[in-house]
Amino acid sequence: MKPPSPTDATSPDNSNGDSADEPEKPTADTPAPTGTTSREHLAAMTGTSQDPALVAILEGLRATVSQGQSPVWSVINDSARLRAVYATGLIEPGPHPDVDQVVGLTIEAVGIPNAALNMITVEQVTAGIASRSGDHGKQRTHALPDSLCVYTVVTGSPLIIDDIVDHPVLRDHSAAQSGVVGAYIGIPIVDDAGHPVGTLCAWDTKPRHWSSGEIQIMTDLADVVQNVIFDQ
Repeated sequence: MKPPSPTDATSPDNSNGDSADEPEKPTADTPAPTGTTSREHLAAMTGTSQDPALVAILEGLRATVSQGQSPVWSVINDSARLRAVYATGLIEPGPHPDVDQVVGLTIEAVGIPNAALNMITVEQVTAGIASRSGDHGKQRTHALPDSLCVYTVVTGSPLIIDDIVDHPVLRDHSAAQSGVVGAYIGIPIVDDAGHPVGTLCAWDTKPRHWSSGEIQIMTDLADVVQNVIFDQ
């Protein structure tokens, strides 16, 4: 794939190629409709956390929003990781048929209403969205603090949530507060050198238990996405 140029979409509600009159569909990274700023959300979430690892991530994200330095910022801003993100071509306006097909397959394979491939840059998340309603290949951008997938990229590990309102940290996340996400699973997508460029994720508005079989399916589909993106 040819190296892309950075997307010029900067609004969290931006959708490429969609009509301005088309109503926005909720996504796992859609911010809550409140006046609270992303920085205030992060501060509140950090204050309620009992998980040291997530506290470190949240503190790092808060520093990122403030343009500060932190271990989290170092991961997100790593030049090799960013080169890998842009080299995929997936943050440019779609469609991206091969990847869109796998995202759509995720919905059928796991029996979940929504799925996305999210690519994480230093400023925003670019999501290729599919839903059970038949919307495949949609592309939207969101601010980093409004994304659940950023946690998976920073840690390089899956994030699995059965019921977000019971989560000690993420119950205060904008996706939980808005009711968009009840259950979520995100699997990291990494390049040949191990750089986490994004996530394959699926979510429901209602809580659900993710079985070991469903987690394995998501992991296998993430491998398929990696093969497609990086021509492995």
